[in-house]
Amino acid sequence: MKRHLHVVAIAAIAGALAAGAVQSLFSALADQSERVLPTSGIYTGVQFSQLIGDSVRSISTGNKGPTAPANVGGSAVDGLEWIDDSSTPWLRKRYVSGGWAVEGALDPSDSSYVGVIGGGVASLSSAATVDLGSVPQANVTITGTTTISGFGSSAPVGIVKIIRFADALTLTYSSSLTVPGGFSLVTAANDRAIVTHLGSGNWEVTQYTRASGVPVDVAAVGKVEFNFASAVPALHVAGYGQALTRTSYPAYLAKVTRAQNGTRTSGNATITSIADTSGMGAGMPVEGTGINAGCTIAVVTSSSIQLNSSSCVTASGTSTVTVFLTGYGSGGGATTVGVPDCRGRGLAGRDHNLPGSLANRLTASYFGSNSAVMAVANGLEFHTLDATEMPQHNHSITDPGHVHSNALRRDTVQSGSSFSAVSNTRPPSGDGPDLNWNTLQAFTGITQTNNTGGGNPHAIVDPTIIAECTVRVTP
Repeated sequence: MKRHLHVVAIAAIAGALAAGAVQSLFSALADQSERVLPTSGIYTGVQFSQLIGDSVRSISTGNKGPTAPANVGGSAVDGLEWIDDSSTPWLRKRYVSGGWAVEGALDPSDSSYVGVIGGGVASLSSAATVDLGSVPQANVTITGTTTISGFGSSAPVGIVKIIRFADALTLTYSSSLTVPGGFSLVTAANDRAIVTHLGSGNWEVTQYTRASGVPVDVAAVGKVEFNFASAVPALHVAGYGQALTRTSYPAYLAKVTRAQNGTRTSGNATITSIADTSGMGAGMPVEGTGINAGCTIAVVTSSSIQLNSSSCVTASGTSTVTVFLTGYGSGGGATTVGVPDCRGRGLAGRDHNLPGSLANRLTASYFGSNSAVMAVANGLEFHTLDATEMPQHNHSITDPGHVHSNALRRDTVQSGSSFSAVSNTRPPSGDGPDLNWNTLQAFTGITQTNNTGGGNPHAIVDPTIIAECTVRVTP
């Protein structure tokens, strides 16, 4: 029995040594060990256990190592994962059809995961609803010009998509498609957008980049700009008093109109209880419930507007009243909004008392209009002075003195003699009775007022440079 014990002990020691050798052999590549156990050869229980352990460790560590693994029958197979730690951060890769696709990155300095957006580019046609969840790619090109109202609900919540628009179309602003600025946006070819699914088919445009480089800026809409560009810049129109279709320029329409509650009385031209009438003036169109088409402001007070006719108000009540600060535009009407005519005009700040008090630098007496009214225009290139505009003055001319001579005729008659001035030309000889001619002389000076001047107009234009005047109409 003791002999057998010695044999068993020796066998155990030999097995342990062999297992140690196997352990040393597999430890070098323990993270990428063969995942399929051998079906041939003789192994001790310890050795076979070690093979199983190494295979599990390889799976558990994701084949972590600096070189690509080949651990399924000596080859890489589709779906095999690999954490490539040859550089930092570590790259998480997966074998796909002969290559290693990068799925993400792991930062060992703070144990963070960095996702990778990519995976090719998908293409979808524009439609009322473009289902971005129908394609796995993060980058999606949308072709066509159909107006888009949403991006569908099939995508996972929180997924991010990068969109490139191949054509011009409209992104309709709504609760299911929130667009920067709160207005519908017209795209252009090669514009890009980053969108995020908030869930239940609600998407948010978190970033929008135009191919032209012009940023989306609702605050700029309605601004008059002067530039030396050879053509009207994108998102702008030339300012010549024209009418724009409201549906094509919703942001501009919202910026140059003021909508607020007002109280109407049928048959009464005055609409009361208006919170803000600043900048409003005569001639501005007014629209709203119970107000006839074509009605305009006649008189403005601090809290009311009076329309141009009592027949304008057809119903009583309180509702939204919209005032068009820039009018309808030349030839426009109920479907248009006007653009200011800034040709040959500079700009002046509107006079108001928020904050402070009225400046009164441009008054109706000289400007010709109320400078507190929005978009009102006046002023002249030249002016002809009248007598009341000239300083009081005299033009004096003094004659230093000269002699006036005149011939007098003396007639001798029975009743006496008399003298009368007749001519400075002596009558012909033989005319009447005997005549005696005398010359009367006088020394005098003359002072008189002399009028002069041509009455021509004179220029009243400041030093000016000419540029293209445009108005921003799109965000």
